Amino acid sequence: MAEQDQKRTLILEAALKRFKRFGLSKTTMEEIARDLEISKGSLYYYFSDKESIYGAVIERMIADCFYDMSAYVEKAPSTTAIIDRYLELKEKMLLEYHFLFGINEWIRDIPTPRQRQTIELLQQVETAFLSATIAKGVSTGELCKDTDTEKTAELLVNVLFGLWVIWCKWQESGFDPDNKQALRCFMDREKQALTIFFNGLRYQPTFN
Repeated sequence: MAEQDQKRTLILEAALKRFKRFGLSKTTMEEIARDLEISKGSLYYYFSDKESIYGAVIERMIADCFYDMSAYVEKAPSTTAIIDRYLELKEKMLLEYHFLFGINEWIRDIPTPRQRQTIELLQQVETAFLSATIAKGVSTGELCKDTDTEKTAELLVNVLFGLWVIWCKWQESGFDPDNKQALRCFMDREKQALTIFFNGLRYQPTFN
């Protein structure tokens, strides 16, 4: 079992390099096998197709990313510190792995089943993380005590996803995957949205 796990890890690492550079659509099973110097048959023993490899790569990255963030929530001094660190990590991932997350794919009107599965996974994990962040703010008195943490987190994730899709659509007429400034502009907009959202959660209504 340990040997199989090791081979599976090597496959995911090789595939990540391909996806990072070329994206899902321009990567083939043959290329991944060639990079690993194994036969395609050996590759198919572990994964049925490149989309299943892609899904496993995404799941691994998301798990690693949010495991770190979830641990930080426990010791962070404030929700502002959590969000700042979250945005830094997200910007780093987008700058380094934009092809992996399919910015150039999202200009399509109808997402593929794999895109839907990836987005659902991202939203579930991100909702859980933001819900924990909001709950911490409520427990420390930083955020309004009447906040419904789960529903608020779900709404916030929907808002952020909407920003993402709109931004990707705007790239349709001339997307340049090497334009890091454009990606940073998107992250600035996301930071503005999060700031407005959390400022609203700090509002404590008073009644006469």
